[in-house]
Amino acid sequence: MHGLIWIIWACLLSGKPLLSEPAGIQFRFKGREMLLACGMRQGPGNYLPRGNFSNRKLDTLSNWFDPEKGYVEIIRQDNPELPTIGLAIGFEFDESNGEFPYTPAYGILQLKNFGWGGVEFGPRDTLNYTGVSNEVSDDLSIEILGFSNDTITGKFSGLLLSGAGPMAPIENGRFRVRVYRK
Repeated sequence: MHGLIWIIWACLLSGKPLLSEPAGIQFRFKGREMLLACGMRQGPGNYLPRGNFSNRKLDTLSNWFDPEKGYVEIIRQDNPELPTIGLAIGFEFDESNGEFPYTPAYGILQLKNFGWGGVEFGPRDTLNYTGVSNEVSDDLSIEILGFSNDTITGKFSGLLLSGAGPMAPIENGRFRVRVYRK
């Protein structure tokens, strides 16, 4: 108990909040609030990318930043081994920009319901939803709010389209994820 008091006191003196936004990705889709906090993990009978990666490799694949290419990709699921919902978001990012909020000119978001099957986050997937923001399409809005100690925070929203045709809004999206440099 005495140690907890010192931690609280140190937080109060530093000016940092005691409780910050949860790590992962949170959003509202089809009227449902979702928090996806898990990266990918090996598990019995789970749906993994080809290559049968180790948990260490899957952890890196779940949140990476390539400074040379100026690109970030984050994947989060509701369960690490047996997911039902997953989201992948990727966007251009220049860490030397230093001005926030920062709006990337290119971004993509893919929402997957693992119960539906289909190609994992692939372009031939007709049952799950995708949104793109580039010079041609503007269905997605991504805003980077900060980048410190390899942790990137931001928000997103947009209108997603499934390969079968239906559209649905994704709202109040927020993320806070520590990324691994490639």
